Amino acid sequence: MAIVTVQDIYRCDSCKAASDEFGRGCKHGMLFPLMLIMGNFKKCMNYEFDAEKVKLQLKRKEAK
Repeated sequence: MAIVTVQDIYRCDSCKAASDEFGRGCKHGMLFPLMLIMGNFKKCMNYEFDAEKVKLQLKRKEAK
């Protein structure tokens, strides 16, 4: 069984607003993803794709 997190739902791990490649630390506020869930939003309105974070994730997966 898989566990879905807030970062998975709103793709925080590849967003420019997140402070790291894991999707932690939204620049719009630490509780902003929680407010999205409470508001029953399907997508984050502040999401911007960050190719550099995706490259870091791929490098980390290749190193395993």
